[in-house]
Amino acid sequence: MILVPNHPQRLSGNSYLIVICMLIFLSACSKKVIPTKPAEKPVPVEIITPKVEEPVKKNIDHSIVLLLPFQLNTLNLKTSRKSDLSKADLAIDFYQGFKLGLDSLSAGGHNYNLQVFDTRNQETQIVNLAMSGSVKNQDLIVGPVFPDGIKTFSEFSELGKALQVSPLAASMPSEFNDPDLVSINNSIDQHGRKIAEFISSQYKPELVQLILINTQRTEDARFSNYIKRSLIELSGSQFRIIERPNAIGIEGYLSTTKNNLIIITSSERVFLLPAIDKLYKLRNQKYRIELFGHPNWIKARYLSPEKMQALNTRITASYLVNYKAQNVKNFVARYRDEFGLEPSEYSFKGFDTAYYFGSLIEKYDKQYADYLVKEIYTGLHNEFHFVKDPKYGYRNTGLMLLRYQNFELQPVK
Repeated sequence: MILVPNHPQRLSGNSYLIVICMLIFLSACSKKVIPTKPAEKPVPVEIITPKVEEPVKKNIDHSIVLLLPFQLNTLNLKTSRKSDLSKADLAIDFYQGFKLGLDSLSAGGHNYNLQVFDTRNQETQIVNLAMSGSVKNQDLIVGPVFPDGIKTFSEFSELGKALQVSPLAASMPSEFNDPDLVSINNSIDQHGRKIAEFISSQYKPELVQLILINTQRTEDARFSNYIKRSLIELSGSQFRIIERPNAIGIEGYLSTTKNNLIIITSSERVFLLPAIDKLYKLRNQKYRIELFGHPNWIKARYLSPEKMQALNTRITASYLVNYKAQNVKNFVARYRDEFGLEPSEYSFKGFDTAYYFGSLIEKYDKQYADYLVKEIYTGLHNEFHFVKDPKYGYRNTGLMLLRYQNFELQPVK
């Protein structure tokens, strides 16, 4: 059974203070206190894993920089409320997962020097970091995490052979125009392509009625265009696509003899609920309906599993955790033991990012970029399988198609 995780319990205010203080003052692996640098310079939290003597690589440390929006400059540890401290949720969760990823590799005798910097989610701070000597001469840069920060850092950084990893942004790589950028999260065009590939490979055009419900809102229209463009390319324009702005009167376009493939490109609750209710009623009448939806539906807790399963619903996803898998159980247990709370989505993503790239750097040293497209990794939350574009960098093609079975989302084999 594969479950979509519930929202994790957050730290209490006191626990937040403890974690933030640790980030400011402590090295998470060596427990060594790092002297504070002058305020005008970037302040790293250096993490040095225990060094294990090896016959060949005993003097090699692999240097990694992690750039996250802790926004510590906005916090007063004496007066801040829990709502103020929660600004650091994403950064803390990703950092803690990342730390456990490197710890797992360190247990096997690998050496890593990790420096963690607070981007403050400020352009001037990111520019300073991009030009800082503490950041330049490293093996790998992970972050910033938001699109504007990624653009700013790429513009001012000179990383040599090092790569910059975008761990969370779902933006199109063309927005950054950086041949050394590694985009882990899938962009919306990849989700549209995945749906088109499935339809093209599984259905004969003459046996289906294909209806695309597109509200024409900017984001919905963009997703719709990617699906249509991919369907035309993959099938040679064999599929006839009926496009509607909503589900009103949709029964007039349904077939009583063919499978009706309905694609809804919106994730707006006020639009989605009545549309699904109507399709569900029609499904219980004389129509065969199969529904395809937006990737954001995976977070829509208001959707009825019963109705979604009855409509044979499928969605694409770049994040799903199987809590019954042994490696996931091990990670959750370690995370609870280390930090005293449940791992969030960002914790899992942090772990997978650290483990994949840490392994790659350990295996290939400074030449790891040459092997990025060859090394496939099945992580806790998704697969990493990169392709290279000489202009826009590396894109992860690991993307899942999910369907409702036993009233929960499971991968389509």
